[in-house]
Amino acid sequence: MANLIASALARIEKLPKGLQNRALNFAFGRAVPFVRTTGVHYDKVSAREWRAHVPNKRRVQNHLQQVHAGAMIVLAESVAVTMMGMSLPPERLPLVKSLEAKFVRRSSGAIRAVARLTEAQLDLIKTAPKGEVVIEVEILDETGEVPAVITVVPAWTTR
Repeated sequence: MANLIASALARIEKLPKGLQNRALNFAFGRAVPFVRTTGVHYDKVSAREWRAHVPNKRRVQNHLQQVHAGAMIVLAESVAVTMMGMSLPPERLPLVKSLEAKFVRRSSGAIRAVARLTEAQLDLIKTAPKGEVVIEVEILDETGEVPAVITVVPAWTTR
């Protein structure tokens, strides 16, 4: 039996290709209002990889008119925890155990995030009653440079 995230994604995949991304972002924005507030936009979702971005718009900018550090953290947390949660059995509860962010340079333009899981991590997520995985989220700006190095440790437990 699939969990709520996996079930929603399965329904979205049945829509015409042109509507899938819009439906995906609408659904996650409704489920997690803060995702909508920060402008996180999911570009690709699968069991092993999630990609998303935050456009460089005024509502998420810092004093330098670039994407605020907090928005970068929300973006990284969002792709990592939701990707992990997608593969959990329905009786498990996803949560964030820890997050570490190191800001290494000033960003330029929109921010993109890519989170990936290994097969070993996926197997652990699907079988262990509780646990955690370490996900190094790749953060890139519009120039392809890395403005931040963000590590997210999502965990799960029984409900």
